[in-house]
Amino acid sequence: MMSAQLQQPSDPAASSRGAAAPTPHESHGSSNGISFAPLVNRVAQSLSPYVRSRSNSPVAWQLLDNEAVSRARSENKLIFLSIGFLASHHCHLAHLESFSDPTLATLLNTEFIPILIDREEHPNYDYIYMKYNESLNSVGGWPLNVFLTPELEPVFSGTYWAPPGVTNSTSDEDEADGAGRPLDWLTVVRKVHSSWKDEESRVREEAQQNCAELARVISEGMVDHSPDIQQSQQDPSIVDYTQDLDGELDLEQIEEAFARITRTFDYSFGGFGQQDKFLTPSKLSLMLRATHFPTEVQDVAGPKDCTSITDSALHTLNRIIQGAVHDHIGGGFHRHSVTRDWSLPSFEKMLIDNALLLGLFLDAWLLSGGRRGDELAEVVKEVADYITSEIMMSGGGGFFTSEAADSCSKRGDPATRNGAFYLWTRKEFDTAVGDESEAEVAAAYWDVQGDGNVDPIHDPLDEFLNQNVLRIAKTHTEVSKQQGMSVTEAKQRITSAREKLRTYRERERVRPVVDTKIVTAYNGMAIVALSRASAVLRNQDPTRATKYLAAAADAAKFIKTKLWDSSQKILYRAYCNTRFDTAGFAEDYAYLIEGLLELYEATADESWLQWADELQSAQIAQFYDDAPSTATNGHAKCGGFYSSTIDAPHTILRVKEGIDGSQPSVNSVSVSNLFRLGALLNDKRYTYLAKASVNAFSVEILEHPNLFPGLLCGIIPWRLGGRHWVAVGDSDAAMSLFHKAPRAALSTLRYHNPQNTNSWLRQRDPSLNLREAGIYTQSNENPATYRKIDASDMPWTQNQPATAEWTFD
Repeated sequence: MMSAQLQQPSDPAASSRGAAAPTPHESHGSSNGISFAPLVNRVAQSLSPYVRSRSNSPVAWQLLDNEAVSRARSENKLIFLSIGFLASHHCHLAHLESFSDPTLATLLNTEFIPILIDREEHPNYDYIYMKYNESLNSVGGWPLNVFLTPELEPVFSGTYWAPPGVTNSTSDEDEADGAGRPLDWLTVVRKVHSSWKDEESRVREEAQQNCAELARVISEGMVDHSPDIQQSQQDPSIVDYTQDLDGELDLEQIEEAFARITRTFDYSFGGFGQQDKFLTPSKLSLMLRATHFPTEVQDVAGPKDCTSITDSALHTLNRIIQGAVHDHIGGGFHRHSVTRDWSLPSFEKMLIDNALLLGLFLDAWLLSGGRRGDELAEVVKEVADYITSEIMMSGGGGFFTSEAADSCSKRGDPATRNGAFYLWTRKEFDTAVGDESEAEVAAAYWDVQGDGNVDPIHDPLDEFLNQNVLRIAKTHTEVSKQQGMSVTEAKQRITSAREKLRTYRERERVRPVVDTKIVTAYNGMAIVALSRASAVLRNQDPTRATKYLAAAADAAKFIKTKLWDSSQKILYRAYCNTRFDTAGFAEDYAYLIEGLLELYEATADESWLQWADELQSAQIAQFYDDAPSTATNGHAKCGGFYSSTIDAPHTILRVKEGIDGSQPSVNSVSVSNLFRLGALLNDKRYTYLAKASVNAFSVEILEHPNLFPGLLCGIIPWRLGGRHWVAVGDSDAAMSLFHKAPRAALSTLRYHNPQNTNSWLRQRDPSLNLREAGIYTQSNENPATYRKIDASDMPWTQNQPATAEWTFD
């Protein structure tokens, strides 16, 4: 479902943090007879808050660098790789219950090279080894624990094993006979070590087979690659970028995707499937767009079906807002729901989830009419307020990564608990609200019960005994009838209770730990959402609009100052007090470019567009697959973007990712960027590369179109063009009209000043010669032709709001 090239890990010396190989020492034996110094916990050398948080662990955690890999090879030991992130409850739990166990720690330190990785710093490693784990265990999750050969090939993996001692194993014989007991850490680690010690050649052979099979599984889209194609850039051939590409993809794939999506949709509770629910922003975004896609798309998919699928997306967002994944007191949303009905969340709060949800809520609001004071408008502002709060924003610009799931139950108590900051007993809830009548109304609204509202079936360890997680159980109207008061009075009491609960929570509780990494890709997502929110709200709530835009611009300036090397054309991944040495991945370029395009269209400041153009050139140079295609004649390239560079250290696979998961894939975002830049700059090469990148995944899209919502949106501009406006003189009016449209097919807004002939944009594209003030639209049939817009160019100002009903009232 994505494509990859198998490669030997690059020379460890290429790692910017690499150190010399360890020197022999008397105090520690190894299997080849050479002695080395005992391992020492090295995580304090990392800049990652997650990795550094394990500095007191008895496990002698190493970094994935030259020193650790060289030592594994010199000592001929397996690497134990653990990948996680700071906000994760299960990563925190593994640290407390398993990695703090002295027996397990000693075993890992003496017989393995234990390495700890922050998945948010190194998504490339996480992606590759998670795919292996999913192929082995059919499930994913974190911490991801993988045993590797010294050549970094996977041997065995898992995400959860019982803490040491749970199975009461006392000997190897007991472990061997304990088939009926759950695997615990000591059992797994001992068995893996025993296999390596006794059957190393077999383990190595199987690891090589695992690696080859992994490459095969994730290389299904590489049908146009010759098997002997080198990974280095090929001798560049002249490509006629004005010619269209041949390809099988067409609008019918969108129809088929809608049909498959509806088969898994949960019409009772929204979302997909019958178990735990993820936010699936890319899929919901495609569904929201359906009723505003061009007529040609709606005719193929069926107008009624388009309405139905958009209503299903709105229904899902409604359930998400009402559910426990929503922090009803402090704003923002948790990572996902562990229940089908959104009633119990996984308590991590991530920047990426909130940024992507902000865009979805913005589109849902616009689809519903975009009225001032609408409930959806309040949700939009609430999420944007959370992202721009002191909790999530760095004082110098940029947004932090997450808030942890675990925190102390109360001030002065060192013990941490999952969701402690967000849970309430009925007694504490009533105490915080104070007024008995007000507490009764609020408790009815949020389903606060005396014995707690968490279903025991979802709490097998009594972790949430007598606890309540707030979720909207009744509408304002239902509460008003139950309590014998007007709807207005019920709303007022709920609002009052919310403020009291917020004040109490901030005063009495310890806020979860914030991961203060500033990740380029995640900041790009936040810049996108905040720029759009600012543009939409500029006439309705100018104070907030100004705040959001300033936050987005400050984040972009921070990245340009701290994480962009303009001389080397290299973007870096992250910052925490100082810049990480980790070079940016394709997703960092893609999300940041998208954010800069939104900033340009929200401000008319072409410096943002200029930087986006510069970054796009750098992304193409470092990540684009320009190997000659064997599937077509002439000078066509394979197309698409690899996630990492060819010389990425310690990387066994180079992946081209097309499937959208918890975040849009790098290729879906890059395709959108290329189409937009191609239109804004009149750059035929960008447009051609966008089409080629969609086409690179054609075999997979034809087979599983529902897995590629982002790339499906790229088919529309490929086949139908887009809506491209030019504002001459009256930028405010153009900005207001343009941003009132929900996102659908490709659309761009270019600002043109005929008097400023020396501007960068005029130099970049001197072909535009419009002089009379007005808002113009480009002809898709003849791109050199423009006309002033009329009512037919603004259907969103005439359409009725979406039919799905919101049930807050």
